[in-house]
Amino acid sequence: MYLESFTIKNYRKFGENDNTVYFVNASEIHHSSNNDDDRESKPSISPSSTLIIGKNNTGKSTITNALSFITEERNKSLKSSDFNIYYLKKLLNKYLKIYKADESFENLPTPELEFILRVKIDFNGHQDLITNLSHLITLSHNEIEEPIEIKVIYELKDTQIFHDHIKKIIEETETETETETEEDQINNNSKNNLLLEKLCELLDDKSVIEYKVTYKNKNDTDINPFSLHNLFSIRYIRANRHLNENVLTSVFQRVVSSQFNDESSKDLFKNDIKSINDTITSRVQGKNESVSTILQKIEHENHVGMQLRGNVTQKSILKNLIKYSFTDGDDFIPEDQFGLGYINLLNIIGEIIHYIDTYEENCHQSRINLLFIEEPEVFMHPQMQEFFISRIDNAVQKALQLANNESESMKTLQCQIIVTTHSSHIVNSKIHGSNSFNNINYLTIKNKYSVAIPLDDKNILEEDSPTRENDILFLKKHIKYKVSELFFSDAVILVEGVTEETLLHYYLEQNKTLNNYYISIFRIDGAHSKVYLPLIRKLNIPCLIITDLDIKRYSCEKNKKHKKDQQCPICINEDSYQINYAQISSLENRHTTNPTLIYLLNNLNNSDNTDTSDKTICLIDLKDYFEEGLLYAVYQKDPIEGQFATSFEEAIILTHYKNALLNKVISNIRPNIYNDITEDGKKMENLIQNSFRLQRSLSNNDGKSEFASQLLYKLITSDNCTSDNCTSDNCIKRELPKYIKDGFIWLENKLSNKV
Repeated sequence: MYLESFTIKNYRKFGENDNTVYFVNASEIHHSSNNDDDRESKPSISPSSTLIIGKNNTGKSTITNALSFITEERNKSLKSSDFNIYYLKKLLNKYLKIYKADESFENLPTPELEFILRVKIDFNGHQDLITNLSHLITLSHNEIEEPIEIKVIYELKDTQIFHDHIKKIIEETETETETETEEDQINNNSKNNLLLEKLCELLDDKSVIEYKVTYKNKNDTDINPFSLHNLFSIRYIRANRHLNENVLTSVFQRVVSSQFNDESSKDLFKNDIKSINDTITSRVQGKNESVSTILQKIEHENHVGMQLRGNVTQKSILKNLIKYSFTDGDDFIPEDQFGLGYINLLNIIGEIIHYIDTYEENCHQSRINLLFIEEPEVFMHPQMQEFFISRIDNAVQKALQLANNESESMKTLQCQIIVTTHSSHIVNSKIHGSNSFNNINYLTIKNKYSVAIPLDDKNILEEDSPTRENDILFLKKHIKYKVSELFFSDAVILVEGVTEETLLHYYLEQNKTLNNYYISIFRIDGAHSKVYLPLIRKLNIPCLIITDLDIKRYSCEKNKKHKKDQQCPICINEDSYQINYAQISSLENRHTTNPTLIYLLNNLNNSDNTDTSDKTICLIDLKDYFEEGLLYAVYQKDPIEGQFATSFEEAIILTHYKNALLNKVISNIRPNIYNDITEDGKKMENLIQNSFRLQRSLSNNDGKSEFASQLLYKLITSDNCTSDNCTSDNCIKRELPKYIKDGFIWLENKLSNKV
């Protein structure tokens, strides 16, 4: 059996919707004696693990706390801080509304928490599979296909007492706030805050409020008495942010001790321990009489005495009398000289080995085993994080191998492994280890609540896409390099070329609003940006697409001759070819070759879901940028100096053609063309009518990369732009082409919640 999903309702950071976390089945992990080559062995941990990811403060710890809260046997008392604060505010608004209407509080809801566990049984004939679930099963046949649902509800024992007190609190607060200022009365902030504070005090007052826990099945039938304690075995490896002295010794003491729990080691030190204790006793017995004499002086009547004797045990030997030394290769290394990241990794591995050593064979038949590893990336270098799961896999395999060598039976491990993390490197490790996006729960904040978004190969891409399989493959490969940053970004910018990718990082740093956010920039060449859109929509973060018009030009407009069978409107006959680099000053009868624009403007507004990816877009119709929810696409829809730019480089040139810094860069990387156009730098305005020619020259021989690198160097190292036209309103260090500036403004508004 295994935990299929866990729903958390109104507990801490979670609300009433989008609050379900999904888990992968616990596949059997065993050591294969036929394959001792780690390089060839198939990964076990990654396919058997569930990943819970998200930025800080999105609710990862809330999930582990919630499971611990409802499964521990000792009765935990609720606190006001266990309730979602916005849920309590909604309840207060209902109470206020009823109070002002002078209506009865009798049927009003009271604060409660609800958790739903869905347990799936892989029925295989073992009757003990359902021993702890017998109260919940409503089906009569042997095959249990649907998950068994367990509802856990924490609620007030006496709702009438609560209603009486909350009504009294509102009456007192109304009286206390009669002297509010007019502004406070309008905003109603002080009253609401005071009410919320008093509600929390009431929920924490154990002399007034008592709670009860109720268990229900799928039909909402009570199944008390019932306990989750016997159904779940949960082990936590917590984030070790404060590594104590001798932490490795402490961990491996438990590992070593577990190696002596078998029958063969039971009497290992028996004779030695007896001999040691006899020796100690004989040596200290001479002190018995003198110590007793001292005690008699203190207490005359009872004649208190004392006996000293040896008390060495196998446990004390393993814990206190064995020296733990660590080596690096052949060299002895003191424990406190290991790096914190390495200590943390060994600490986690040691905890897992101890878990394996104490794991009860076949226990998964009667209970659900969960192993939580919380934020393992603490102190770890990115490269160590990248190989974290594979190293854990190797350690588990070796631990199982050693266990099998010492036992006649084949020991296996069957537990659900859950890793919570905000490391993009561990996300990479998980995806490549399992070759899948499956079993990843992405947490984010939406409307002030934590939201759990399950990711898998099925829902991160359009289901009816004809290139779906290739798109999945592309994402899995490309995510290794950068895309996993998406899961931890406040916003994302998709760009087409190396120039945008290089320069926009600089301009984001100069923006006083955007530089306060973690914004990832991804270079997605060609048509591939559309592959990411379904995934980005899932993540619920602002996405700015900066793309190009890519104006369709005929060969003669690109300084090339036509083939004989390719006539165009520009050339009437073969003898009248006008071969040049054509500037575009009007979008009349012009179309785009940009696959991203074609996809956005055709497919995303296509109500009947027919494939329109081959349809062309007439640029004269592009009056506005594309916007859909948190998705915004900008392009060079407006002319710059009377010309329509076809690329980011051309837009930069047209926007800052007078700028000395820009002219210096162009003259460095394309001196012949630059001198020809500007007459040796004397007529920089000539760049306006030759921007496309210059842009085409940058497309050859890594010209764009060189242009971006040199321009970035100049931007960073120049105190000013050394331009006669360098003002606060027109400066290459501050002023971006209009379409990108418009995109930045949209992003600022989205991140600042202005729109």
